[in-house]
Amino acid sequence: MKKYQIFLIAIVLIVVWNVITGVRFRVDLTDQKIPVKDRKDIFIRARIASAKVYSNRPVEIKKDGILIPDVKLNEKVVLYFESKGFIKKTKAVSLYFEADTSDDDEDGYPDCLVLSENDAEKFRNWFIWIGLSAIKNEPVLWNEHERDCAGLIRYCSREALKKHDGRWLERSNYSGPIFDDVEKYNYPDIPLIGDKIFRIISGKYTNPGEFSAFASARIMLENSLKFVSKDVEHALPGDIAVFFHPEDFEYPYHMMIYISDIYFLQNHRWFLYHTGPIGESAGEMRFVRYENLEKLDPSWSPREKNRYFLGFYRFKFLP
Repeated sequence: MKKYQIFLIAIVLIVVWNVITGVRFRVDLTDQKIPVKDRKDIFIRARIASAKVYSNRPVEIKKDGILIPDVKLNEKVVLYFESKGFIKKTKAVSLYFEADTSDDDEDGYPDCLVLSENDAEKFRNWFIWIGLSAIKNEPVLWNEHERDCAGLIRYCSREALKKHDGRWLERSNYSGPIFDDVEKYNYPDIPLIGDKIFRIISGKYTNPGEFSAFASARIMLENSLKFVSKDVEHALPGDIAVFFHPEDFEYPYHMMIYISDIYFLQNHRWFLYHTGPIGESAGEMRFVRYENLEKLDPSWSPREKNRYFLGFYRFKFLP
C-alpha cells in the first residue's frame, strides 16, 4: 500500500511539473526581417522561458534574448521552440537577415557590399594573381570576345570574388598561390545584385537594375571606381591605372592593373594589362615595369605630369 501511495505521489508530481512548465513556456518573439550591413554576431531581445530551442544553425539562448553568432547577409534563421515537459507546447519563428539597402556615402554601392580591410586584402591577392596566371595559362573562364583591358578587370574581379574550391581550381586553369576566400559574400550570390557587380548608372543606389555583368572601360570608370591619386606612392596593389587618349576614337580609355612589387620581384613596380585589339590581331597580355612604361611611350607613363594619365582608381566596394 505504501509503495502504491509513493508511486501515486510521484505521478502527481510529474503531472504538476509538466503543467507548470507548460504554463511557464513563453516565447515573445515573432517572424522578423532584420536589415544588416555586415557579417557579425546579432543579439535579438526576447522573453524566453521554460523552452528548448532547435535551429538550422547554432544559436544561444541568453537571459534577455537569443544570440545568433556570425550572421551572414541574406541568411534565414529558423528557430523552433519547445516546452520542456511531456505535454508539449511549441512555437516556430523565422528571422531573415536581409541585406541593408542604405547607401550613406551615395556612391551607388550599398554599404552592405563594402568589404572589410581583411576581406579587401583577400580580394586583392586573388585579383592580382588571377591576372598573372592568365599570362602563363589559358584563362578558360575568360570569354574570348571580352579580351581587352576592361575585360581583364571584369574577369579578374569576378573570379576573385568566387569560392576557390577544388572544382574552381580544376575549371579555371589557375596556377598561383592559394589564399583565403572573401568571407562576406561570394560571386555569383552577392547580396542585392547577384552576379551583376558593375554599376552602370551614376547616383545613389536605388535598385539592382543599376548594375550589370558587363561595363565598358568608361562606364566602369564613371560608376564602379573611385579616384585614389595620381601618385603611385598612394596606390595599393590591385588598384587600377586609367589612361585617356581622346585622339583614339575607337578605344580612348585604357586600364592597367597595378601589381606593385610582389614578393618575387622586389624593388620594381609592375603593371599588368591587356592591349586590346591591335590591327588584325586580338591583342595580348603584357607585364611591364613602371619605369619601362614611360620609356616605351611617355603618353603611357603613370605619372602626374602625363596629361593622358587620369590616375589610380579603386573599386567602390573596397575600403
